[in-house]
Amino acid sequence: MYKFTNKNQLSLPLAVFLVNDTYDHDSRDTAISTTAMLRSIRSIILGMQHDTLEKEVDIIDLAASKLGTAFHDACENAWKNPEALKIALTAIGKEDWQNRIKINSTVLSEEDIPVYIEQRHEKKLGEYTITGKYDVVVDGRLSDYKSTSVYSVIFGSNDQKYILQGSIYRWLSPNIITDDYMDIEFIFTDWSKAKALQQRDYPQNRVMTKTYPLMSLEATEQWLTAKLKAIQTYLNADQETLPECTDEELWATATVFKYYKNPSKLDRSTKNFDTLGAANARLTSEGSVGIVNEVKGQVKACTYCNALNVCNQAKQLIMQGRLLV
Repeated sequence: MYKFTNKNQLSLPLAVFLVNDTYDHDSRDTAISTTAMLRSIRSIILGMQHDTLEKEVDIIDLAASKLGTAFHDACENAWKNPEALKIALTAIGKEDWQNRIKINSTVLSEEDIPVYIEQRHEKKLGEYTITGKYDVVVDGRLSDYKSTSVYSVIFGSNDQKYILQGSIYRWLSPNIITDDYMDIEFIFTDWSKAKALQQRDYPQNRVMTKTYPLMSLEATEQWLTAKLKAIQTYLNADQETLPECTDEELWATATVFKYYKNPSKLDRSTKNFDTLGAANARLTSEGSVGIVNEVKGQVKACTYCNALNVCNQAKQLIMQGRLLV
């Protein structure tokens, strides 16, 4: 349950766009979505324990997720336009596919190329039912659209999560997803043409495809079984006994120690260090002239977590200045 607020006095057109929810939620207590399985144990358990509590959400905080949903909706709807499909196939040199592609069809011939769009599947594992809804599968190859920052590709911060998500989708529907690899279709929200020209490791276009290997069906089921066992273990545990989210799960940036040789000019540091010891060593080597400022690493995952308002770890991170809400 949500109580929506409008602290920033957004207009009615924006408010309607942001609060519109097209996601097909599953109300079954034992159903867990693929995306939920990728969250930390702490996030999953607190979400389950406090699911009946009313959560206050300011509508402006929905912007990122709604833009992502809009991207996905546009990508899905594009497949429903025969003319767009025809033009696209011609552009990529696959004109011979035009009469062979069958979308979401249950009756196929040997010549057909099956395409499945936004299909939800589920499978029971122990006491739980795992559900998942992939974006698109073309001739056995899974593709997933991601609207994200360029730095998720540069640093590979979500690579393992992409592999896990794709592997679970294949585990749910192995007769449809038959390829051992998946593609992530990146649509960058902060791409810069200038940086693309200047930096070799920067994505060279606003959109790109990156291929990832999928886990085997056996390894995927082992991972799911272990995660479900952990959920069952902590299901009724007090919050104090729950494992804390790791820096990786928190999407945490590293703490930086900035050395300034001239304390009166703090607009740009002389040099940044990963440890306080290294920063102090530089300070000492230069006659203890200047200062060292600690810039704590920031965490971002909490702002997307349903348990934010009840999580003691999140409250501690806010007090430490590492979580800005």
